[in-house]
Amino acid sequence: MGIEASYRRVTPEEFERLQNDPTYASVYFGNDLETDEEIHAYFQALTASDRYLSLDKNWQSLDFLLTGSFLYDKENKGDISLHKVIMGGSETPWEATYGVVRYLTVSEVNEIAEALNHISEDDFKSRLDSLLGSHKSRVYTEPYFLDLYAQLVEFFNLAAQEGDIVLLSFD
Repeated sequence: MGIEASYRRVTPEEFERLQNDPTYASVYFGNDLETDEEIHAYFQALTASDRYLSLDKNWQSLDFLLTGSFLYDKENKGDISLHKVIMGGSETPWEATYGVVRYLTVSEVNEIAEALNHISEDDFKSRLDSLLGSHKSRVYTEPYFLDLYAQLVEFFNLAAQEGDIVLLSFD
């Protein structure tokens, strides 16, 4: 088992309600679920929504592909906005499995969407070359990362277009 990163888009009004209404926040984050059936239904509805995106356990590799540096490198390379995609945002009072849920403001979401849109597919493939090289699993992993990147770009573009705040959680 590993740590998974996921995003949720919320309107500024919904974010305010989450901050001001602990009961609503508890229900929103599924803290009140008790049975396996309730938990299963909650996660099925969540994953079917265009307001949710999971990076699965590959968030560290994706962070490297976006930034050109490993997570704990002291020297940041490239566009600083891209460093915010995975490790950005401000802390909220809501617990995640690992740490707390963080949020990206509307302006940060716009900044990230713009930065993601400046990475061409060819550029992303060249970044994949540096990560995967001639590894045998490339035939399976390259299409996966290309699809994951496309989902990430679409998610942030939708969030920017709709003026959403993005919540980031590690579970």
